[in-house]
Amino acid sequence: MDLFTIKKCYDCPNRLANLDNLAGTLRKVLDDSEFNTRLGARIDTGRPLHHQMFHIAVAGCPNSCSQPQIKDFGVQGQARPIVAGGCDGCGVCVQTCPEKAITVQDGVAVIDRNACLSCGLCARACPTGSMQIEKTGYRVLIGGKLGRHPRLATEMLVLASADEVAGALRRCVEIFLTASQPGERFGSLVDRISFK
Repeated sequence: MDLFTIKKCYDCPNRLANLDNLAGTLRKVLDDSEFNTRLGARIDTGRPLHHQMFHIAVAGCPNSCSQPQIKDFGVQGQARPIVAGGCDGCGVCVQTCPEKAITVQDGVAVIDRNACLSCGLCARACPTGSMQIEKTGYRVLIGGKLGRHPRLATEMLVLASADEVAGALRRCVEIFLTASQPGERFGSLVDRISFK
């Protein structure tokens, strides 16, 4: 029996990456770390309770249908847009952006990086092709949980590669298995040791 869960979005029309490949990579990290054996040795209740397991979510885009913000380790697909030139100021990207992160100034689209969630919808909608994707990757969130003391996950990485995501999970798992107290959730551990 696995002492972890990996939840991913299914058939997402907005997905920015292959979720099956990433979920497989994350499973391999857990298997290689002997996660089930190592965590199982620390659980004395027989069948593990939900809060004793390690929960992972992989979302294909910032819509986050698999709820990475409330998991121990969450991943969101990202696609950072840029205005590459040739913008005629038509405003289609402005109308498309759910975050209102784009304005037209002096006849050219301008992206507010503080508001942009890197969903890539603007680039898909741009009729001139001037709004393009500069970089794709993953946002990594750690330490989310619900329950009596809920906590939204903390951002660990932005626009990370699949290898960087795997490395982050490897690091989180090792910290969890070696530094957590019996029954302690990963989010509580993240707060206790100020892990980033």
